Amino acid sequence: MFEALEDPRGRPALVFPERTLSYSELAEASARVAAAVAGYERVAVLAQPRIETCVAVVGALRAGVAAVAVNPRSGSGELAHIAGDADPGAVLLPAGTTAPGALAGRPAIEVELDDT
Repeated sequence: MFEALEDPRGRPALVFPERTLSYSELAEASARVAAAVAGYERVAVLAQPRIETCVAVVGALRAGVAAVAVNPRSGSGELAHIAGDADPGAVLLPAGTTAPGALAGRPAIEVELDDT
């Protein structure tokens, strides 16, 4: 998969109703995530049907960091269990959102699609 990130032809890598990312755009966005999570053993990723979720997972994988997918609609008990069991060092989430429940006390890393 990582070889595909080097595709210079602008082919779509991720297609969502609101946004499409080419392989090179995915490479750039996931590289920023990888740099932000470097040094963590595990990170939580808010598993939402959003393009930022995909970018977060690819970025964590590129950094060699385990990504723990977390359903943000989980109840407080389940979130506490996941946070305690997985012990993520940070939470990856779309810009402008907050981590739910037991994950709220962890460092938040916003996943940006554009280098702004």
